[in-house]
Amino acid sequence: MPKRKRETTDDPNPHRRPLGVTATASPPPGAGAGASGDPAPGPLDGQLIQPAMDNITQILKDAQDPDNNIRLVAECKLKQLQERNRPNFLLSLSAELSSDASPPECRCLAGIMLKNSVEGKYSEDNSILIEQWNNLDQRIKSQIKESLLITLGSLAPQARHASSQIIGRLAYIEIPSQGWQDLIGRLLRNMAQQGASPATLKQATLEALEYVFEEKTLRFEKDTINGVLDAVIRAMNHQAEKSFQVRVAAVKALQNVHKFADFASDDDCRNRIMTAISDAAKSDEAVEVKHAAFGCLTAIASKYYMELEPYMETTLSLTTEALSLEGGVDETVALECIEFWSTICRKVIKLREKRKRFPRVILTADCHFLENPLCSLVPLLLQTLSLHQERDVDELNIFMSAMTCLGLVARTIGDAVVPFARQFIEGNIKVADWRSRKTAISVLGVILEGPSIEKLAPVVGLLMDKMEDPHMEIRGTATCTLGQVFELLHSPALDKRFFTNEDFPRIMAALSKRGKDVPEVSKEVCEAIYFLARGYDVPISSEVDHSKKKISSELSPFLSGVIDAILSASELDKKTPFGLPASASAYGALIEIVRVSNMWDFEAVIAIMDLMPRIMRRLNTALDAKAISSDDKTNRQNLQALLCDVLHAIIEKLGNSLHADKVRESAQSMSLQFCRVLTCDCSTACDKAALAIGALARAVGPKFLDHMPIFLQYYSVKLFSPIYLEVIGTIFHVLGDEILPCCDDMMDVLYEGLSKPKLKPQILACFGEIALAIGKHFEEYHLQAVRKKLKEAANPRYYANVSDEDKVDYGNQLRQGICKAYSGILRGIKDQKSGLKVAADLVEFIEAVSEDESRDARVTSAAVDVLDQFGFMAESWKQGLISELGR
Repeated sequence: MPKRKRETTDDPNPHRRPLGVTATASPPPGAGAGASGDPAPGPLDGQLIQPAMDNITQILKDAQDPDNNIRLVAECKLKQLQERNRPNFLLSLSAELSSDASPPECRCLAGIMLKNSVEGKYSEDNSILIEQWNNLDQRIKSQIKESLLITLGSLAPQARHASSQIIGRLAYIEIPSQGWQDLIGRLLRNMAQQGASPATLKQATLEALEYVFEEKTLRFEKDTINGVLDAVIRAMNHQAEKSFQVRVAAVKALQNVHKFADFASDDDCRNRIMTAISDAAKSDEAVEVKHAAFGCLTAIASKYYMELEPYMETTLSLTTEALSLEGGVDETVALECIEFWSTICRKVIKLREKRKRFPRVILTADCHFLENPLCSLVPLLLQTLSLHQERDVDELNIFMSAMTCLGLVARTIGDAVVPFARQFIEGNIKVADWRSRKTAISVLGVILEGPSIEKLAPVVGLLMDKMEDPHMEIRGTATCTLGQVFELLHSPALDKRFFTNEDFPRIMAALSKRGKDVPEVSKEVCEAIYFLARGYDVPISSEVDHSKKKISSELSPFLSGVIDAILSASELDKKTPFGLPASASAYGALIEIVRVSNMWDFEAVIAIMDLMPRIMRRLNTALDAKAISSDDKTNRQNLQALLCDVLHAIIEKLGNSLHADKVRESAQSMSLQFCRVLTCDCSTACDKAALAIGALARAVGPKFLDHMPIFLQYYSVKLFSPIYLEVIGTIFHVLGDEILPCCDDMMDVLYEGLSKPKLKPQILACFGEIALAIGKHFEEYHLQAVRKKLKEAANPRYYANVSDEDKVDYGNQLRQGICKAYSGILRGIKDQKSGLKVAADLVEFIEAVSEDESRDARVTSAAVDVLDQFGFMAESWKQGLISELGR
């Protein structure tokens, strides 16, 4: 059970708005009497301090009035009272909280405000509130604490609850500084009054103990812990304590108290705790007690799972009872029971993962003792899945919790889960009830990460059969499970596959067919194909046999059918404009298929070349389509981005093969399409189009000059972005000297772009790429102008209009851009004299950077790199300079 967070006492008046003023009622230091830290003046020693706010009850009542005018006035009065005399205000709130004569809603609000005056644990006000409390007069603090202890015996549940919370918070503040030393003793005396102590007092006292021991930073003597533990365990005993509310409170308190006990090292202490929890979990009288008991077990398992070996048989018996229909399954108890085992498995999995990373450091013994109990748990989980499969499967119900737990158990015990799961799958996958068939397939999906492939492989046939099931839900679930198989168990280059070569044609045929199924199924087909393709994308390394680098050839005979299926899937969903977002997964699958295709295979080449014009037609349609609503416009832009992405992958694939001429043939049309996308309002689509233009330029080579008129037609500062500017550098590199007829115009637009602060760093870096690309021509025509721009950019006054909070970060970005510019210019320059002039500028710039303490590590690294570059270039200039001086 998750740790119980502090919550604000329930609002007694649901018809009013939240009291914002009360939640932030603590004034800043120095505001009002008593807030400065000086002890407030009080009466003579030994006298009780009487709060001088006789009308506080009425004000609290008015502060919850449905009438806005009355409520606002009351809230203003409360704020004034707090600011005028904070100590007396807090004292009045504590008196109101403890008064049985006060209306319940007033006591509730008083508790909220008093709690907020000391509770800043999760806010920036925490240290201020603690200081303000510590600086209160000791007599006032004592009287407030006494009122809180008295309130624990109140008949009003909300008052008791608020008092318990505040006691827990004050314990966190006072105990570390040796204050409130008698708190635990007073609480234990409440528990010791067997006959006279009412159940409500015990319940509130236990709740207070729960909150006190929630604070892990507190330290207590061993005798104190033992005394608390005795009282809590005694209150859990159904024979000694008749009130089930007290027993529930005791179990919840134990969830926190056990963390302070010697659970790991003291056998007697551990046995007492586990026996008490076991008895509580067997309670037939109150479901709340059983639920709290399993929550306590879960809390213990999260920290002391290695110490639970002697109690596994008992816990398994309790689990059987909790999940059995004979006693009537309570969902809250069943969920907490399942969470216990999930917690155990997560801990074991985490331990084993640590062992893999740090084999010499993690010396803790393995948890082999869990294998037998977990094997016994599997049939219980499968039975639970079978019994609860007709329920709504949201994230909180028993079905989903059991499914999650089964997956964790499979990861923990591996192959041992397969016989149970296979029996369940084979027994349910062919029955008439479609829910049972779906559950069977889902079970296969959740256990994939645990067992070996050899153990799982025999069920592949069952999975293929269900992809032909008449029920759409079954086909979709089977296809989804196949996608999980590809994601987790498919890496053929590493000899890791779930299916044999004989199975592969059947699998590909099934995917091709299901791609034309209803959208709910075809979407799963796209996901499955995506992961199938990813399995062939293995980086070249010593781990992979060279003979297996072209293993993706086995896809080639099926590419045309798979591509047809994906394109069909992307057209099926007509419920949303432009088929989005449903078709996004289809285009993602296409990109992966293109990326891994082996272009030495004729079938693959034909499939990819046939795909290119089909995607171009779709992009042209998307460009010409009219968008009526804002959603239409967004979907159209997203579709354009996806189609540009697919074309980018195709261009790179064909451009790096022997079939680059196919790209050149369509380059004119694609250039125009990509440039049109650049003009849309979607930055993602613009960036995808720009990247596609860069890929097209690389694929076409120097002949891309023929397409520059189209590019220049759409070339303007308005379209600039960091990625677009990188593509400009790419085009310069591809064309080299061939770009000279366009160079001046392009440089003029770049100079214009320097007026845009956000673009300056990337434009300056772009100058470096241009210098490197055209060398002496840059030196002859543009070097002087660029040197001037770089000097201006290096001056902090150049970006004085940038907001203060962004100045430092922006300055660092700008300097990185300047470093990249100098690096490119130095590498591209041919004349030694010009090189020395640039070097002089660089040294001046580096000197200024070195004196600026606001520079970050990236700027320092970039500066060092460009200095290294200068040293290398200076060495290459040396001979030329010697010859020049010899003249």
